[in-house]
Amino acid sequence: MTTPKKSVFKEIGWFLRAPLALGRIVRLLARDVGYFRSVKNGEPRDQNDQEIPWFTYPALEAVEQWDLSTKRVFEFGTGHSTIYWSRHAAKVVGVENDPQWAARIESRVGSETTLLVEPDRSRYADRLMEMEEDFDVIVIDGIRRFQCVAPALARLSRGGVIILDNSDWHERSAARLRASGLLQVDMTGIGPINPYTWTTSFFFHREFDFPSRAARQPRHGRGSLRYDEEIEP
Repeated sequence: MTTPKKSVFKEIGWFLRAPLALGRIVRLLARDVGYFRSVKNGEPRDQNDQEIPWFTYPALEAVEQWDLSTKRVFEFGTGHSTIYWSRHAAKVVGVENDPQWAARIESRVGSETTLLVEPDRSRYADRLMEMEEDFDVIVIDGIRRFQCVAPALARLSRGGVIILDNSDWHERSAARLRASGLLQVDMTGIGPINPYTWTTSFFFHREFDFPSRAARQPRHGRGSLRYDEEIEP
């Protein structure tokens, strides 16, 4: 039974611990994740000021473990993610409906990246079907997302993954991808810039097996406690 005196000490202890915990969370967001930098600049960037996809942080932690050096990426909707993919993937193709935005992104990527400008909304989703090859990663993060699902399914490589951002806002698109037999994994949490949570979903081909960039997987995440409980004495 808890006495009034013990209850008071418990409350005092909580008030003493809460500011410390909050301070650690603020430090994690500021130093380890780069969240406040992204809010200040209005751009999805990490703690090292590098461009990153505008996905949730849990999704980013997963993507950053993949070795994409031999992978082909197609994006519906371009942006800072295009710059990120261009640094890591063998080939990147993106379709963009805004010519001015496409020109801005194109000036910041390398020769392995091709941007297709398609302001005609009725042709936007079908630009993927014009490609001569399939893609290992297909990102649906632009306009007309439901219309992009069928081309994405048709051109996904065996063992690849489709990434649907804001999947909690696009339930029909998620349901259609799931119904195709792909394995859905939802990554809900905060992400760059936004002061709210959302969901970035992965839809994995059942033979997905991308190699890891690091010697261990999972790696220690940003701001994590770096323990190794299974090291033999």
